[in-house]
Amino acid sequence: MDKTVRLHIQELEARIHQLSVQMMDERNARSERNRLEAELRVAQQALEHYRQALEFEKKLQTGAGSS
Repeated sequence: MDKTVRLHIQELEARIHQLSVQMMDERNARSERNRLEAELRVAQQALEHYRQALEFEKKLQTGAGSS
């Protein structure tokens, strides 16, 4: 399970898109939409953390290269 941060970001973006599409499906019961919304929030939070990690990694690499 050694994935790069970029791969995690790509997978989360795809999952967020999939969840958004599923939420728009009016055939889903309210309880299912609530579950999808909760999962969507968690995926969005995880995506933000991975993006921050990638940004931090870039800053570290830039700082290490300028020494």
